Amino acid sequence: MQGGNETNDAGLYIMLVSALALYKMALVLDLLVTHLRRAEPEKCTKNISFFQQFLNTEYTFQGAPWIEFTREHAEIPIFAVCLYFILVFHVPHLVRGKLELPALFATWNLTLAVFSVIGAVRTVPHLFFFLSSHGFDYTVCTDPKDWFLDGRAGFWVALFIFSKIPELLDTFFLVVQKKQVICLHWFHHVTVLLYCWHSYHNRVATGLWFAAMNFSVHAFMYSYYFLVSNGLKRPARFLAPIITVIQILQMFVGALVTLSSAMSYYKKGSKLCAVNPANFKMGFAMYC
Repeated sequence: MQGGNETNDAGLYIMLVSALALYKMALVLDLLVTHLRRAEPEKCTKNISFFQQFLNTEYTFQGAPWIEFTREHAEIPIFAVCLYFILVFHVPHLVRGKLELPALFATWNLTLAVFSVIGAVRTVPHLFFFLSSHGFDYTVCTDPKDWFLDGRAGFWVALFIFSKIPELLDTFFLVVQKKQVICLHWFHHVTVLLYCWHSYHNRVATGLWFAAMNFSVHAFMYSYYFLVSNGLKRPARFLAPIITVIQILQMFVGALVTLSSAMSYYKKGSKLCAVNPANFKMGFAMYC
C-alpha cells in the first residue's frame, strides 16, 4: 500500500509541475495569438489559405511589442526555472515506475525538429545576406531594429526566444524514463532560457547569430532523437558525428561572436554598438 501511495504521489507531483509549466506556456502563446491576429491585415483574413495568412504574419511582424513583453514580464523565466528545478531535483525521487511514452516522445522530437528546420531556413539566409553585404562587425554591433527585429527573421527570432520555455519539458521525458539528469543538461536549459530572455529584453545586436546557430543545431539534434525513438538507428548514426561537429562549431562561433561584440562595445561605446555588458558576460559564462 505504501508503494502504491508513493507512486500516486509521484504522479500527482509530475502532473502539478507539468500543469504549471503548461499554464505559463499557455499565457505566452495566448499573447502570441493575440498579436498575430492584430498583425493580420483585414484584406488577408478572407478567401486565402491559412498558409498565406501565416506568410502575411511573418512579413508584417513587428518585434517591438514582444520586447516590451519581455521587459514587463521578467518573472516568467524565473518562475519557469523554479518549476524546472522542482522537476529536476525533487520529482525524480518520487518516481518509482518507469514510463516510456514512446509515441509522445517521438511526436515531441518531430515537432521540435520541424520547428527548428523552419527556423533555420528563415534565419540563416538572412544572417548570411547581411554578413556578406555589410560585414561581420555590422552583425555584432548594429541595432536589431535596423536588420532583423521585424519581418520574417524577426518573427522566428521571437519564436526562438519563447520556445526556450517549452523546451524545458525535454527533461520531463528523462525523469519519467528514470534516466539521470546530468548537470550539463539542466545547466544548458536554464542558462539558455535566461540568456535568451535577457538578450531579447535588451535588444542585443548578436541575437540573430544565436538564433540561427541554435535552430541549425536543433534541426539535426531533434531529428536524430526522432529517428532513435522510432528505432531507426542506422540513419541516426549518420547524423551523430554531424551533430558533434556542429555543436563544437556553435560553441566556437558563439564565443567568437560574444568576444567580438564585447571588444566592439568597449571600443565604440554603447551608442555605436548595440550590445549589453551584462549580456555578453552571461554569454562568456555560458560558452566558457
